[in-house]
Amino acid sequence: MGLASFKLRYGRTLVSFGPGSVESLASWLSRFKRVYVVAGRSAARVSGALDDVEKYLRASGVEYEVFSGVFPNPTASLVDSVAELIWRYGAEAVVAVGGGSTIDVAKIASVVVSCGGRARDYLSRSRDVCDALPLAAVNLTHGTGSEVDRYAVATIEETHEKVSIASEYIYPSLGIDDPRYLVTLPRVQTVYTSLDAFYHAIESSTSKASSPFTRSLAEEVVRLISRWLPVAVSNPADLEARYWLLYASLLAGIAVDNSRTHMIHALEHVLSGLEPRLAHGAGLAALGPSAIEFLYREVPEVLHRLLRYLDPSLRPDPEDSGKAAAAVRRFQAEVEFSESLLDYGFTADRVDEVVSITFKSLGYLLSLAPLEVGEDLVRRIYLNSLRRY
Repeated sequence: MGLASFKLRYGRTLVSFGPGSVESLASWLSRFKRVYVVAGRSAARVSGALDDVEKYLRASGVEYEVFSGVFPNPTASLVDSVAELIWRYGAEAVVAVGGGSTIDVAKIASVVVSCGGRARDYLSRSRDVCDALPLAAVNLTHGTGSEVDRYAVATIEETHEKVSIASEYIYPSLGIDDPRYLVTLPRVQTVYTSLDAFYHAIESSTSKASSPFTRSLAEEVVRLISRWLPVAVSNPADLEARYWLLYASLLAGIAVDNSRTHMIHALEHVLSGLEPRLAHGAGLAALGPSAIEFLYREVPEVLHRLLRYLDPSLRPDPEDSGKAAAAVRRFQAEVEFSESLLDYGFTADRVDEVVSITFKSLGYLLSLAPLEVGEDLVRRIYLNSLRRY
């Protein structure tokens, strides 16, 4: 049986999934005369996705311009620059070609163009989001789920606050998940983005907003990642591995869209806001095992359902919390993740700064955790994550 291509509708987004799914762009583009393309600095070209997008733009007779300068952990000022380019060009719609950072920049810029103001107005929640410009998201990683969700994240430089917008108005109208574009994804990004999806599953299943639906999605996400991530690491060109990791990421994006994330993501946003070199998935993986030990103690039945795919001997018992954390560390080591927060300049003497920003900017996420998250818990997770195992 081949790798099936299919379409599904979620929220305001039509997702076109599978090999050749980029063809769906042709009918979407037929509604517009001028389109702006937002891309990252290299992956869009290296993967071949941007060449294909431009082919469909030319075939549709659509006028377009391309910005290829989105960087990881994007800033509010970058979003504002992109929004000005889109506005000056007079674009009727936007096509994002890239991973979560690129899609998030395109989402927020589309809001700024349509609704006015500046990116920080929406990130700080001082201005309401209205209908954004239509957006097609050609996704190039198997991690964020941004091609199917209502979230977008950027950092306000002055305060180092990495915060999100959540609005029904920023669902992409078209999300494209074509695994052919992911075979060129570097090994390190393969690991980072897959672990991002893994932690989406962990947190969406344990959130106070979780449900049987999101817990079922989360279980499938962990099952697929545990099966296929080692394959993709050892053989990056394996299209079947890319297909199932991309599918896991899609499911994780839908799970998070319903149940949100909580303390691991909150703390990671603080760290990568302070140090933009820290990739989102790397930050989650550095923090995750320590946080999972506390989470497993609180909701062992929920996490046992997921983590038994990493260690079948786990029991749904709080006493196995340390064993659960060890299983996650062991899996991350198996896929060649061995980084610590120390690698990014974080030290024990920064703990007060980290705790302060966490509670100042991201308390709304902490409140969704299944246990009470106080300053002492955040300190312990951060300090434990400085260790090398």
